[in-house]
Amino acid sequence: MPEPISSSSTSSRSPCDVEDEGSLSCESPAPSVPISPASGANACLPMDGPVEAAVSSASTASTALAQKFLRNDQAAFVAAPAPDSAAATVRGWEFGSHEALWHREGHAALGELQLGASVDLDSVDAHLGSRNEDGSYGANVGIGQSLIEGKVTADYHGWSLTIGASVSAGGSISSGEGRDIDGDGIRERCFQMSLGPLTLGECDEL
Repeated sequence: MPEPISSSSTSSRSPCDVEDEGSLSCESPAPSVPISPASGANACLPMDGPVEAAVSSASTASTALAQKFLRNDQAAFVAAPAPDSAAATVRGWEFGSHEALWHREGHAALGELQLGASVDLDSVDAHLGSRNEDGSYGANVGIGQSLIEGKVTADYHGWSLTIGASVSAGGSISSGEGRDIDGDGIRERCFQMSLGPLTLGECDEL
């Protein structure tokens, strides 16, 4: 009795095959052409003609952009250098308050002589710190109340003299250095004291 006819052949059609005539098939390419794992769902698309040109153009543009970014902006990822120690130094601090019912000040120049004047009415002052009123850095302390107070300061090439008079009670004192008001690179040291109705201060170059 003859054996029933059976077919041992197995279909080799790809899931991407379409039964309609003229459909696209993603049959396995020749062994010499590797399949790119990055193709994914687009494996059934032909990679020639306009599509291949578009992909190639996009890849070239991406590579050029990456190279430009790494070449021009690499310095942006470099840590900023530590600031100069002199620039990072805290120059001074001041704690206190100065309140006046009326305050006026003015400045003038006579050649290289710089003049400044101020007037306060009904003022209260209290201060403690290392940044002095004359621009130097050291130490200052004071407390007082004035009915009226006036000061005149004259500066000439870093040398200065301050004279003041007031109707007041209290006192203050300050001493410091490191000032360079005339910008000649030579530091100046200063001292100022107020006691009762009189104020006297001076600065000289070191």
